[in-house]
Amino acid sequence: MPQAPAGETLHHLLHAYRRALRRAYDGQSLALTVAQIRALKSIRALAPTSAREVADYLQRDKAQITRLLRELIETGSVVKQPDPDDGRRQILALSADGQALLSRIDEGERQVHARLAADLDQTDIDAFARLSQRMIHNLD
Repeated sequence: MPQAPAGETLHHLLHAYRRALRRAYDGQSLALTVAQIRALKSIRALAPTSAREVADYLQRDKAQITRLLRELIETGSVVKQPDPDDGRRQILALSADGQALLSRIDEGERQVHARLAADLDQTDIDAFARLSQRMIHNLD
């Protein structure tokens, strides 16, 4: 049987991974979009941060991120306040609700990652990470 091209294999892996994540999020009763989850994670990773920094981090248009952040602020997951050092800049932070949401997201992702790596030894995981990074570099 002919071997599938790397791109086709990657395509199947990405879709299987996304389906597993969506099931995990649904199991946690998380009614968030992937974009909202990525925005919450980026705020946590970059804190203290601004909408511009989140947009740059996610490589998305600032207007698109601003709309997304407005939704997260309206739901109470994110708070913004003036930057004490620059009154023109707004600082974004996770609220207690946003931190709780990310804890639930993290738990669901831990479960998916455990399933993903089941029956793989550390050598296989390291090789996958190394090859994936090389492929990302090749495409960038």
